[in-house]
Amino acid sequence: MYQSAVLAFAAQHKISVTGLTFRSQDVQVGNIFFALKGANADGNLFIPQAVKQGAGIIVSHQPLSQPCDVPFFLSNNIDQDMADAAYEFYNRPSDKLRMWGITGTKGKTSIAYLLESVLQASGRTVGVFGTVNYRAGGHMICQAPNTTPAALTLFKLLAQMKEVRCSDVVMEVSSHALELQRVRNIWYDTAVFTNLQRDHLDFHQTFENYFAAKIKLFENLADPANPKQNRVAVINADDPYGQRLIEKFQGRVKIVTFGINSLADFQAKHIEEFLTHTSFEVSGIPLKINLLGKHNVYNALAACAAARGQGISWDVIAQGLSALPGVPGRMERVDESQDFFTYVDFAYTNESLERAFDTVRPFKKARILLVFGCGGQRDRTKRPLMGRTACEQADHVFLTNDNPRCEDPNQIFQDILAGMQGYHNYTVIPDRKEAIGRALAEAKKDDIVIIAGKGHEDYQIVGTEKRHFSDQETVREFLRSKYV
Repeated sequence: MYQSAVLAFAAQHKISVTGLTFRSQDVQVGNIFFALKGANADGNLFIPQAVKQGAGIIVSHQPLSQPCDVPFFLSNNIDQDMADAAYEFYNRPSDKLRMWGITGTKGKTSIAYLLESVLQASGRTVGVFGTVNYRAGGHMICQAPNTTPAALTLFKLLAQMKEVRCSDVVMEVSSHALELQRVRNIWYDTAVFTNLQRDHLDFHQTFENYFAAKIKLFENLADPANPKQNRVAVINADDPYGQRLIEKFQGRVKIVTFGINSLADFQAKHIEEFLTHTSFEVSGIPLKINLLGKHNVYNALAACAAARGQGISWDVIAQGLSALPGVPGRMERVDESQDFFTYVDFAYTNESLERAFDTVRPFKKARILLVFGCGGQRDRTKRPLMGRTACEQADHVFLTNDNPRCEDPNQIFQDILAGMQGYHNYTVIPDRKEAIGRALAEAKKDDIVIIAGKGHEDYQIVGTEKRHFSDQETVREFLRSKYV
């Protein structure tokens, strides 16, 4: 637990702090304005606006370029100072909540939904921070601008969750959040590690840096200062980086393992996969999830291990797992009575694309058609890998745009096409709506159409413009015009 240097500075200057913000347009009288320098905007340029709107204190990591009419705090670590200020200003809300943190490359969102459902089945009121949205008591608070919000937003929402009587909060904890100290001052009861795969190297630069960021969640759990009484690390024993975590934290914190191939505390057996659900057994207990694929067995195992680690009964776990109808944009079936199968999936890495193919391949009676692209201003190294996997495993690929952002779409296509050399089973259709329509128009009886990359997202980012676009809505619109 840390003291806030910024709030101490405010007290010295007899400033009555009314709020905390890093958005100059939101500044109100008495607010502390944190001038963040981001990838697209520099908050220091908006200091005059913040002062004009009544900011009580300005905080920045760099000296002022011109005099300021309000007290100025020069920060050595602005991310840390924001987290400390938010923790104290909002009265340390996370200390009074059971905190469940989930980290790893893939599976965080599905585990969060599964765990939320189990906790609800046990009668608890649950808050969730995740990639799809932030919600409390089963009701959405807002869409998620980030998987894990900035500290100012995080602690404000935690305080709101406490006010509406949430007892537990489930968090997807991203590597960015861990590296940028967004979850500083939060003490976790349970930390879950899913897996580690190629992703976010544009931010972390190396795979070891990426892993080092994930480790921080478990350092939090093992920290002697952590006041939580029953601290449990839930780790995937089948993942090599999971094994490294087990070795690193053995004896420092209680470890519970899950897996399919390795001997683990929670090991799935007798797995049966269908195009509508998946069933399996753990310790002789039959379980069913309305999610597809072996990777979702891992996600369910993680939820089981986390819940059992905190004393929730198997009956409640089984009830909670089976009660979840699905996860938005995760192999989400779109059915309008067509004679072929259509799934929307968030697969945006090579490994997740392979998992999507692995999920449907056992049920293949005809062709697999794939619509996909790669996001702009993100890790370029994965693009040729995804291109090769797409052509190797799909009967036909429709290559299209996926959030090009400020990068030239043609450059993105060239990177992907480098992995498609020697293959001829693809068509490049830059317009995503047109590409989806073309795939659906060409689909025949028993074909499987996978539309990958965007999942739950309901927008397309072109340049700096965020336009409404939903794969699910586009699919339904086409299918209803053709089949209804």
